[in-house]
Amino acid sequence: MRSIPVSDSIHWVGAIDWNLRDFHGYETPRGTTYNAYLVRGSEKTALIDTVKESFVDELLARVHGIVDPTEVDLIVVNHVEPDHNGGLRKVMAAMPNARVVASRSGVAGVAEYHNGLEVEAVGADDVIDLGGLTLRFLPMPMVHWPDSMFSYCAEERVLMPNDAFGQHMASSERFADEVGLRLAIEELTVYYANILMPLGKQVAKAVEKVVATGWEIGTIAPSHGVIWRGETLGPLFETYARLTAGETHEKIVVAFSTMWGSTDTLARAVVDGIAAEGVEVDLFDLAVTPIAHVTRHLLDARALLLGSPALHHGMLYRVAGYLQYLSGLHPTGKLGGAFGSYGWSSGACKQIVERLAEIGFEQPFEPYTQKYRPTDDEVAAAREWGAQYARAVKKMG
Repeated sequence: MRSIPVSDSIHWVGAIDWNLRDFHGYETPRGTTYNAYLVRGSEKTALIDTVKESFVDELLARVHGIVDPTEVDLIVVNHVEPDHNGGLRKVMAAMPNARVVASRSGVAGVAEYHNGLEVEAVGADDVIDLGGLTLRFLPMPMVHWPDSMFSYCAEERVLMPNDAFGQHMASSERFADEVGLRLAIEELTVYYANILMPLGKQVAKAVEKVVATGWEIGTIAPSHGVIWRGETLGPLFETYARLTAGETHEKIVVAFSTMWGSTDTLARAVVDGIAAEGVEVDLFDLAVTPIAHVTRHLLDARALLLGSPALHHGMLYRVAGYLQYLSGLHPTGKLGGAFGSYGWSSGACKQIVERLAEIGFEQPFEPYTQKYRPTDDEVAAAREWGAQYARAVKKMG
């Protein structure tokens, strides 16, 4: 298997997971990559990150195309999550002469994950000389785990920030300019919405921390997806600035699940009311739409309206599941609302309202509910219910 040059002395030696379709409930229709990088100085060779355990052979095959794995002198663990650290023991067995380093928190994480395995700690004051090339480190707690760390090669101007700036996208191309900037930015946004949304402040501080070092950066090589270089860096930084600032615009996401079509009818009426006020709106049926896609659109929206019929005095499981998914992402500064039809029993909207409140959505209006199939008057009322949210979104500025 071939490695890919990232710079004169750094090669991509990771693995491509073409068939991954789920990442902790985040649907990944394009698969992903587990990126690792081989840095070769005149005296020593370092491996930055490893891969998921089942892909270790792929990594080792790529390393072997450049150097005998037994000649690798250093393994850097930027993050202990199993998609990057799960294969560490197998990689270490193939690289028996390698010193292994991680952040101080990473040292503890490696020991806990690998049953007492001991590695060395490095920090912001440490520099490892590979012979003509150096590696520097910046611990980045909560970007996106406590152990997260960035590694940097000054002479090649390459930053390897693990999960920051990543995307879940499998491709034979390794660079953003090769797959197309629009696609790369969109997948970056989806990744941010579903992984990093609750950590916006920490990610923003991480970017500021890198800037404060004065490091010159010509390439950003993350742990997932494609690598950023040259003219793609400007759009990358602009996008991250917007994402970490939590920028939104006049947009509402309407998501629903339905049993016999009545809540579907209401959802379409709500959308009509929103659109009539000149506010952008996206409609998603949770039965057929990946929740990662819904969340990507919620990221820059100002309101989420959720619809569900009643089943056993409560909401349908797809709506309940999506609310549970959102609870971990902690979206902030958004309006919320509940609507739906019910038959012999009600209770769905009450549950939605309670969960939205727990997550932190402001709910300026009462939920809209009606019994059985909506009449023309009830459809008109649902349309007006949506319109009032559109007017509220406009006032948010």
